[in-house]
Amino acid sequence: MGTYLSFVASFSKKDACNMMKQVLAAVAVLLQISSLSAQYNWQVLNQSPQNGQKQDDVFFLNPSLGWSVNGSGRIFKTTDGGQNWTKMLDKPGTYFRCIGFLDSLRGFAGNIGTNYFPNVSDTTPLYRTADGGASWEPVTAISGETPVGLCAIQVVSPQVIYAGGRVGGPTHLMKSTDGGATWESQNLSEHIAMLTDLYFSGPDTGFVFGGTDANIQLAHAKILRTTDGGATWTTVYESSRPFEIIWKAHFPAPGTAYATLLSYAPNTLERFVVKSTDGGLSWTELPLVNNGSKSFGIGFLDADTGWVGCEQSIYETKNGGATWSAKNVGQYVNKIRVISTPEQKVAYGIGVRIYKMTETVGTTSQVNAGYVRVFRAYPNPASDSLTVEYHLEEPATITFRLTDTKGKVVFETAPEEKKAFRQTETFTTGQLLSGTYFLTVQTAGQILAQTTIVIQQKP
Repeated sequence: MGTYLSFVASFSKKDACNMMKQVLAAVAVLLQISSLSAQYNWQVLNQSPQNGQKQDDVFFLNPSLGWSVNGSGRIFKTTDGGQNWTKMLDKPGTYFRCIGFLDSLRGFAGNIGTNYFPNVSDTTPLYRTADGGASWEPVTAISGETPVGLCAIQVVSPQVIYAGGRVGGPTHLMKSTDGGATWESQNLSEHIAMLTDLYFSGPDTGFVFGGTDANIQLAHAKILRTTDGGATWTTVYESSRPFEIIWKAHFPAPGTAYATLLSYAPNTLERFVVKSTDGGLSWTELPLVNNGSKSFGIGFLDADTGWVGCEQSIYETKNGGATWSAKNVGQYVNKIRVISTPEQKVAYGIGVRIYKMTETVGTTSQVNAGYVRVFRAYPNPASDSLTVEYHLEEPATITFRLTDTKGKVVFETAPEEKKAFRQTETFTTGQLLSGTYFLTVQTAGQILAQTTIVIQQKP
């Protein structure tokens, strides 16, 4: 098996010939970026629930334990990572739109309510379980105006839970600060006409997503932000086009967020996502597809790698949304949930069926006693810190080294014995100048893996 040549060297700035060598060395490293990049494979879970149409939400506490809901009034549970599913509830007339759990026993499921979809007669917006989904009961301890229906639930902490809705209006936000025992509800119709998703980073700071009008022909996509638990709201994004609403959002890394723009525009095929790199204070539109497809769920592994569910396929990006490619699997994926543990990263998407993403590696290269199976560094560009994720197949003594394009070592760790396991290391990079750097993982002078890092310090 071949190994990479070390690119760390000392060059004379006075020698023009050596200056050329610097450039060639930098180019060589760019061409030698490790082929150990992870690949992400989506597949349908053959035993997953289906009801002949787009299903709405799936929630996992860990890679094995999860629940799903759909518009046929059914709730399902899996304990083996989606290989098998057990029906926990069958309630005709209810359209379950969202679900969330605090732990393996306590959870909540939201109903979209009446006068939106046909054949929905249930006016109870929220249900709860205390036995893992074996039994469900209506939530009645709601102060304020009871919502007509719900589209999103987020468990922020064991005590704080938010729920909101709905598509088509009217809009309400519910909050619990006692683990779901009691709830407070407020009408948000003066701020946003459709509420399709929400995200809170803590008890008081968060966002709601939706549209400016209950009529989709007049609606513009809209995002609101609050820092006081919903007492006041600020508009941080509004699209310039009608026929649009924000559908789903995801905040995968500190400062980074994405959301899908669901468009019904009849005269254009362009479709977009929006992205924030300042924690949601501002948002930028990024092209998604140019085929008129509707976009629904969205989920990211980190700041750069993620997926959007569209009508006929899941689309993938590995460069922060700059470009997208079809995975040719997954229809009408309405919600994507990413579950990350030290051992593995998986994602689940629910649409016509339930789909699962698993991480694999196309190529590995063994050096001495240990080799890297997965290698990822993020965020990229980095500013204050850089996290490196890797998996050693065998124990090895490794060193992390960061060099600039002139071959100067700007950071190097002491050799350290590492076990065979998926691991992460975080390094401070705030002291580095903005520019391009080359990160290597080495053992006994040999390079196990390498990649290019861009440091982009804040002005």
